[in-house]
Amino acid sequence: MRNLLQRRKPGVAMIRLLAFTLAVACAVGPLKAAQEHEHDEHEHEHAFGIEEFQKFGVVLNTVSAGTVDVSIDLPAEVRPNADRLSHLAAPFPGIVRAVHKTVGDSVAGGDVLATIESENLVRYPLKTELAGTVVDKHVTPGEIVTREDHLFIIADLSTVWVEIEVYLDVLPQVHEGQTVRLSSAVGQIEAEGTVSYISPIVDPATRTATARVVLPNSGGRWRPGTFVTASIMDPVPASTVVTRRALHRIDGKDVVFVVDGDHFKPRTVVLGTVGRTMAQIHGGLAVGDRYADENSFLVKAELLKGEAQHEH
Repeated sequence: MRNLLQRRKPGVAMIRLLAFTLAVACAVGPLKAAQEHEHDEHEHEHAFGIEEFQKFGVVLNTVSAGTVDVSIDLPAEVRPNADRLSHLAAPFPGIVRAVHKTVGDSVAGGDVLATIESENLVRYPLKTELAGTVVDKHVTPGEIVTREDHLFIIADLSTVWVEIEVYLDVLPQVHEGQTVRLSSAVGQIEAEGTVSYISPIVDPATRTATARVVLPNSGGRWRPGTFVTASIMDPVPASTVVTRRALHRIDGKDVVFVVDGDHFKPRTVVLGTVGRTMAQIHGGLAVGDRYADENSFLVKAELLKGEAQHEH
């Protein structure tokens, strides 16, 4: 009988061990869930809120109707204003006895550029009627000149022409009166003007038309011969726009960080026309929604940082 009881003791012990293990498992499950919930809440409490982001320079904006600043970027060249350009020739053939001005000199109306001795040995002055700058010279003392020779070119560079090459595929979008933003890599100068003329014919060699901007040139900043970029503005009205800098790509989707309570929440948007600084929104946002605008990249950086920490 005693041996029989001894043989049963291991079975009873095993049952008691299984019961204890089951009880522990039932207790640990809710405890672990509670700990994870508490950890999530703890992370949420320490996530940056809108006020914290604003302290770091994030600026809020509001979705509204507006204009998308679409532009057509085209090559262009600065040239002298042909309406303020003078080609000087000798009124009588003769021999050049003296040259008084050279390239780069500033001249006033009535200044003598050269002295010429005619065939009958009478000397006369070659004068300019146009005030400006000597931009070209083809004369030296002792040279024989005729009426057909262009001896000097005087240009009034207080204004210049910017001639834009307009490709055929965008020509229908270009018209007189459009605003043009001009930029030059040389000296990093910028200016704004309007299209004042579009050529009625197309250059057979380049297959482009010419659009012109007459540009004030105070101080001579815009030098003829300089290549520039001309951005012809072709604005598009839109019922819903945001700033372009508010757009971000996350997981292959376009998102904007919208205000959701005290925090920012990424919201997927459907883009329409995108301009230089503004973008049209076809879906995902409504007029009146507030979003992270300037320095919104800080919101994206914090979001990606939080996701990386969560994965680890």
